[in-house]
Amino acid sequence: MKRLSLALLGAIFLIGATGDNPVMKAKASIFGFKDKNVKGEVFFYQYPDMTVHVFGKITGLPKNRTFAIHVHQFGDCSSPKAAGGHFDPYHSGKHGSPNDPIGTHHSGDMPNIKSNAKGEAVIDFRTKAFTVVPSPYSVLGRSVIIHAGADDYKSQPAGKAGPRIACGVIGVVK
Repeated sequence: MKRLSLALLGAIFLIGATGDNPVMKAKASIFGFKDKNVKGEVFFYQYPDMTVHVFGKITGLPKNRTFAIHVHQFGDCSSPKAAGGHFDPYHSGKHGSPNDPIGTHHSGDMPNIKSNAKGEAVIDFRTKAFTVVPSPYSVLGRSVIIHAGADDYKSQPAGKAGPRIACGVIGVVK
């Protein structure tokens, strides 16, 4: 019953939406755990075809490096471990590439980001691996975590991405 009611609620958001207009928006305001210079925003825009556009900018990162970025299970940034593991609503139990088929890896696995000479990194990709609209696959109330290293997209359980250096809770944007 709970799954059905969440699906109906998600469908309500889609009524009357057009292809170019997001049906729901969310945002995570990112902050560094130790390095308070690390900050930014990651946006999640859901479209009627169930595609989610993920985009944003992080500043204050170490220069010219690659970092893993994931959606984690819990919306808790009180400490690096409080966010739990990677968001895995399909219960795949496996880490992988965001380019792998949906359901074969954690839905929270996102493409690495690369900082430039100013320590700025952007994220910009589209996925159908999760939703913004309320459903068992929604990122609402979860967190975005940036790791100290690159994701190799194969090592279990988290791609050898290293310690968690920054976090932001994903919430609705009106």
